[in-house]
This record gives sequence, C-alpha cells and structure tokens, in this order.
Amino acid sequence: MRIVGALLLGCALTSPATADSYYRWVDENGVVHFSDSPPEASIELEIELKAIPLNTSPQIAAPPSPDAPPVPPVPDAPMASDILLLSPLDEETIRNSEGSITVSVSTDLPLGENQSVRAVIDGKAQKSQQGLSIELNNIDRGEHSIKVQLIQDGKVIASSDSATVFLHRTIHRKAPPKATPKPL
Repeated sequence: MRIVGALLLGCALTSPATADSYYRWVDENGVVHFSDSPPEASIELEIELKAIPLNTSPQIAAPPSPDAPPVPPVPDAPMASDILLLSPLDEETIRNSEGSITVSVSTDLPLGENQSVRAVIDGKAQKSQQGLSIELNNIDRGEHSIKVQLIQDGKVIASSDSATVFLHRTIHRKAPPKATPKPL
C-alpha cells in the first residue's frame, strides 16, 4: 500500500497539474494517502509554492592570503662536551690472544657532526672515530695506560681519566726445526 502511495505521489508531482488542490492524509493504520478530493474529516491548509531564485549577485573574490611568515633557522643541536671511559676499568686484566681491547665511552650529549672520539694508549693517539666504541688491535701483552679524548674540529675539547689495564696474550713461538740424524 505504501508503494502505491509513493507511486501516486510521484505521478502527481511529475504530471501536469489538472486540479488546483491536492490532499494528503494519514488513516488510522498510519498509511499516508494523496488525492485530489478531500477526505471526510479534514482541515484545510493552503500552501503556496514559490520558485527558488538563483543567486545572480556578482562573484566576490576572496582577498589574497598573506605571505607565510619566514621559517626560523633550525638551531644547532647541543653537542657533547664531556667524555667518560666506561671500559676497560682501571686495573682490569684482559685476556685476548689476538691482542684486541674494546674501549667503550660515554658522552654527556650525542656527538655532533664535527665531533669524534679517539683512544690514547701509552701516550700514543689512535685514529679518531665517530662511534662510542673503539677497537684497539694487535696490542702487545703487558701493562698499558688508556684514556679517551673528545675531538671537535681536530682539537681536543675533553679527555677522560686514564685507566691501567693488563693484557694477557699467548705467545706463539716457532717450534725448533726437527733435527735430522746424522749417520755415524
């Protein structure tokens, strides 16, 4: 029944109007009815339909947007200014047959672009590196003094305390040549 009502409404709205009045009502079952004749009990309402005028006013252009403010330069990140030797510890004994010592360091802030660290073993500066772990290779057995330095633009800006380490390394001796017996 509702479909029929919707179809009737659609036909009434799309076909040319032959009657001056249309009636709409809802019956006791909740069904909506449309007709050109009024129901038995009804209230008359007059509705005037008007055409919606199109906007014919001239187009108003939006004002130009202001220029974006300049972007401030990114401040330089704070760089390390202090260095600490984490390992090896002072008076530590290291056993390594290849003579390798791993040096671990810590800085108060991350290393900057132009910063590096280097180890100094027995007063001899080693090659500087970007990381906080340095591998010292082929070190002779015995007692050694190690410290680390923080380098910025080729200059030492901080140095750690020295640590004394004892490297135990096996000695590889060549076996004496085998003797060949001589005939008597």
